[in-house]
Amino acid sequence: MVAATEKDEFKALVKTFVGFVGVKMYAVGDGHVVTHSCWEDEAAAEGGKAALGGVLKTFMAELVAGPPEEALVGPEMWAVDGPAASEPPVAVRLTTIGFKGEEAREAALVLLRSKEGAFKELGGLVGVSSYQTGPTEAFVVASYTSREALEAAAPVAKEVLGDAMEHFSGVPAQETGTVEYIWPAKEPSWIEKVSAYLSPTKKAPPPPAEEEEAGEAEAEPEAEAAEAAEEEGAEAAEEEADKPPPPPSLFEKVAAALSPRKEKPPAAEAPAAEEAPAAEAPA
Repeated sequence: MVAATEKDEFKALVKTFVGFVGVKMYAVGDGHVVTHSCWEDEAAAEGGKAALGGVLKTFMAELVAGPPEEALVGPEMWAVDGPAASEPPVAVRLTTIGFKGEEAREAALVLLRSKEGAFKELGGLVGVSSYQTGPTEAFVVASYTSREALEAAAPVAKEVLGDAMEHFSGVPAQETGTVEYIWPAKEPSWIEKVSAYLSPTKKAPPPPAEEEEAGEAEAEPEAEAAEAAEEEGAEAAEEEADKPPPPPSLFEKVAAALSPRKEKPPAAEAPAAEEAPAAEAPA
C-alpha cells in the first residue's frame, strides 16, 4: 500500500482533494491498517469519505480484503504537544472512548487539560490529539518517537484513563501500531535549517557576487568588452570599500549565536582596507 502512494497518478489525485491537509497510515496488526486524514473543515472531511473510496478502488483494490470500516469523522477537541513534538512519529496508541453523556464528555476534557503538565514531560511523546467523533464518542491518537517510548508511557496513560473512568460508558478500546506513511512529508523545522547551515560538513555555495561576475564574463566574448567590465568592477569595488559594512541579517545573528565555534568580535579599529587593501580574503 505504501508503494502505491508513490505513484505519480496517486499524488496527482490527492492534489485534487478539496480541503485536504494530510494523512497518516498506521499498521495496527497483521493485515490491518488505520488511515488518519485531516481536512480544513467538516464539509471537506465528509467529502473525504468519497475520496477514500476512490483511492481504494483505483490504487489498492487488489491489496484490501474488503470494504473499510465506517469512517469516524469529527473535529479535534483537545491536543497537547510532547517534548518530542519536532520529531517524526514512529509508534502510536489509538484509543476509542464512549462517554456516559455530553456532560461527562466535558468533565473528562477538564480532567485531560489538568494533566497536560504530565504529558509534556513524557519522554519520546510527539503529541496527543483527541477527536469528537460523536456526541458521546471520541477517538484519541498518541504518537511517540519509538515503540520503547510508547511502552514506557503506558503507566501514565493508564493512570489518566483510570481517573476519568467514572465519565466513560465502558472500558476504552486500545490498540498500538507503527506509523507507515505520512503525507505530506515533514518539512525540516527552522532550527533544523540553522543547524544544517552551521554543520562543519556543509559545503557552502559560491558567493552570489562571484556567480554574477562569472556570468558577466561568459556573456562578454569580446576582449575589449571584458576589459571594460573589469575596470567598472574595480571602480565599484573601490566605492564599496569606502562604505561601512551592512548590518548582519537576522539569520546570520542566530547562526552566529548558535555556532559552537563563535568567537568574540575584535575591537573596533581603523578599516583594514586602508592599510592593506589585499586583506579581503576570508579568515
